[in-house]
Amino acid sequence: MNFVIPMAGAGSRFKKAGFDKPKMLLEAHGKTLLEWSVDSLPLEICTSLIFIGLKEHKEKYNLEYFIKEKYNRYNLIFLWIDSITRGQAETVYKVKDLIDYSTDLVVFNIDTFFISETLKKNLLRNNIDGVLGAFNSKEDRFSYAKLDQRGFVIKTAEKVVISDYALTGLYHFKYPKDFFDICKKHLENNILYKNEFYIAPMYNELINQGKKFIIDLAKDHWILGTPNEYNFFLKNFRKKFNGI
Repeated sequence: MNFVIPMAGAGSRFKKAGFDKPKMLLEAHGKTLLEWSVDSLPLEICTSLIFIGLKEHKEKYNLEYFIKEKYNRYNLIFLWIDSITRGQAETVYKVKDLIDYSTDLVVFNIDTFFISETLKKNLLRNNIDGVLGAFNSKEDRFSYAKLDQRGFVIKTAEKVVISDYALTGLYHFKYPKDFFDICKKHLENNILYKNEFYIAPMYNELINQGKKFIIDLAKDHWILGTPNEYNFFLKNFRKKFNGI
């Protein structure tokens, strides 16, 4: 499987809060946020681990060397870009010529940590077209998936609460071409949601084509995308997990 990690955001909220490192390099409980996020994944089934980041971060923080030190046992691929994009989907689209189309595509961000005992099994299922990572919420700042009675996703939405299932930011496509074809269409036609190119809404077109998607419900999760969320993780993670 191609595991793609987009990390090319500006991190403006952390800069405004006075942090002097990119979000992914902030430390918590002995690891960087990048490691907390990437280590959420069943890396033993990835055939390539692809990171997309800003050249500025690579050069200023020696980011490629850092990642190679942490994940050198995997087949690492890097793409360093000049500037931020108009959203996660556009960032991931930039690796269209670097991935292996004969195996799955898994996309995950660098500001969420989750625990799932079922994700690996679900990613390896043969009778579906993809998996969306999920957790229970009713907050309108997240993406959402709505399910039918059989457990298949029938609709996704960005920043609109349509169910109890918010999305962690893990997006899986059994066939990478499904994502890249839809993404190309959205980019060419400037189909934006909340002024960005998000991945979650793209599933709707694939669902309308008859594709079958399920969710993988995380056992636990920690959102790390803002200074407040980061500080909450610093203060409360050890309390909850008793030092794991």
